[in-house]
Amino acid sequence: MRGVSLTINRGEFVAVMGASGSGKSTLMNLIPRLYDITGGELLIDGISIKQIPVETLRSNIGYVPQETFLFSDTIAGNISYGVDNGTEEHVTTASEVSQLVKDVSEFPKGFETMIGERGITLSGGQKQRASIARAVMRNPKILILDDALSAVDTYTEEEILKRLRSVMKNRTSIIISHRISTVKDADMIVVLNNGEITERGTHEELVAFGGIYAELYQKQLLEEELRQL
Repeated sequence: MRGVSLTINRGEFVAVMGASGSGKSTLMNLIPRLYDITGGELLIDGISIKQIPVETLRSNIGYVPQETFLFSDTIAGNISYGVDNGTEEHVTTASEVSQLVKDVSEFPKGFETMIGERGITLSGGQKQRASIARAVMRNPKILILDDALSAVDTYTEEEILKRLRSVMKNRTSIIISHRISTVKDADMIVVLNNGEITERGTHEELVAFGGIYAELYQKQLLEEELRQL
């Protein structure tokens, strides 16, 4: 990545878009220090990220990566993983936000259902929603979703985003997505291309700009119209 300059204000919902290999995940991985910056500065609340203890930094971040990883444990155990003071009520609340609670209610053992290594007994969408619930359970100051809604339908996606907005009020949410439906209501949309920020603005501003985002928007509108034929 090069020449990236970006300010995200506390409480903003920011979306990051771009083609595969454009640098989206790399940019997000810098925040919890999964990668370290090799030049420039990355500040949180005006403090260099390298001055913040890694444990403190990561305890304040809820991160859902592209590759969902679940343990051979109960659903409740997976959602509350890494949270020392989590209760059954907390697990249920986090699952309501991620829209997993309806699915769990249909399992014979509910949240005590064993799901197997890597969540083998769950669908792709259920695994993503379990991971989102786990991130919400951490009560994070910063929430990062790296293409974490790709396996859910658009209605469920809308419901999750609506609830996340409420949960993350006055906190910061960053979402990577290829779907316009996921990002259109973001406070700011950032478009990456070859490791550089080429466009930034709201949905309306970027559509009017007529660049990469507008082209993707028109393409997805056409695909949606064709599906309805």
